[in-house]
Amino acid sequence: MTTDIHTHLGMGRTDVVDVNFDNYIEHVDILISRMDTFGIDRAVLTPHEPAVSTELYMQATEVYPDRLFSACSILPRPMDIAKKKLDDFIDRGCRALMLDENTYHPRDPAAEALVNEAIRKNLPVYLYNDVMTAETITFLDRISTLHPDGKFVVLNMGGLFGFPQIIPLMARSNIWLELSTTFFKLVESPLRVFLDALVQDFGVRKLVFGSGYHSQYPDIMAALNMIDLDIETNRLIMKENAWVILGLAFF
Repeated sequence: MTTDIHTHLGMGRTDVVDVNFDNYIEHVDILISRMDTFGIDRAVLTPHEPAVSTELYMQATEVYPDRLFSACSILPRPMDIAKKKLDDFIDRGCRALMLDENTYHPRDPAAEALVNEAIRKNLPVYLYNDVMTAETITFLDRISTLHPDGKFVVLNMGGLFGFPQIIPLMARSNIWLELSTTFFKLVESPLRVFLDALVQDFGVRKLVFGSGYHSQYPDIMAALNMIDLDIETNRLIMKENAWVILGLAFF
């Protein structure tokens, strides 16, 4: 069962913002149809507060509760409100905490406190950056060291130019890279050598399937074919790595 651990209801940035409580069911049906076309059984929706609300995506998962799940996007401050929101979303079935570069600062103690609470409740932490900065890499270094039992997923592989900078941290068993936009760009760029080095040194257990936008499914599938995966390595990227991260036995 293939799992997309990072996707939006819309097909692109503009479409995502246009999804609302009046039209989300239509977008959910489009997503499910696209998932069926590409053999993807389940997906985790990833909100980006305040532009794409967690409430909207949590409600969207109720349309196909056996196939769709949601992460939660929470502003770390005020800290007491952030903690209450996290507790509420977990009670309602949230599967990961989303930290968006636009809504937290990696040196803010409130962000680390929110991560601490998520890890304490066995929730994976997603980090979203267009390009991983030195400060964000330092933040990931710190929280992954403090929480060896945590699960940290770098969405978009840290960006095309951030990806090479994050490779030194990939020896840690609690960090994964989600494919998304970066992967199919990386496969066809001179930076491909860094991807090859990562796979050679650590194997494909560090990579997990995710799309960002379901319109990217054809590009990601084509890029996976270009790196000549065998049955076992394809299963790890498309299925088993997500099972480990999300901790859902039925995935």
